[in-house]
Amino acid sequence: PRHAHLRFLTSESPPRALCFVDVRRFGSWRLGDAWQLDRGPCVISEYQAFRENVMKNLDDKAFDKPICEALLNQKFFNGIGNYLRAEILYRLKIPPFEKARTVLEALKDQEQTRRKKNSSLTLSKKLKQMRENPDLLELCHTVPMEVIAMEKNLLDPDHSDNYATFKSWLQCYLVPGMSSLRDHNGRTIWFQ
Repeated sequence: PRHAHLRFLTSESPPRALCFVDVRRFGSWRLGDAWQLDRGPCVISEYQAFRENVMKNLDDKAFDKPICEALLNQKFFNGIGNYLRAEILYRLKIPPFEKARTVLEALKDQEQTRRKKNSSLTLSKKLKQMRENPDLLELCHTVPMEVIAMEKNLLDPDHSDNYATFKSWLQCYLVPGMSSLRDHNGRTIWFQ
């Protein structure tokens, strides 16, 4: 495609391509096995470190911004992108332009209350409660995991309804009837 600055081609016939497309030339790509230094722990594979990184840095100026903008800050929410932030905020009914610090500081109180309530519960009951009443940081982990679980079928070229499956999974992002606005970074946020 046009503006593809890096292409990986498979050896199969016909070949498939993975392309790095960067119209505005803001991006970069480096070979390596580590995150960039300014990226935080992965929301999927390093959940506990991710959670601790957010909770211990709530005084950072990044959390003075609306929650919809803070969720795109890869220093704290490594892996969360535009459609994921919309889906996460929608599921929790959090207004996207609520101050991030306000939303996240409430988690401290919720954690303390949860610990007191759950002290006598078994591990399986604690996990069940977390699944039934997730907080924002938990959804930053579980929502991408849902996409990964779907991914096996989404990426299978033999399934012609790949995009339809993903589209039916979306509850907010690009869904007719939902509202959308541009945030201060020019990114569109979808919400109800």
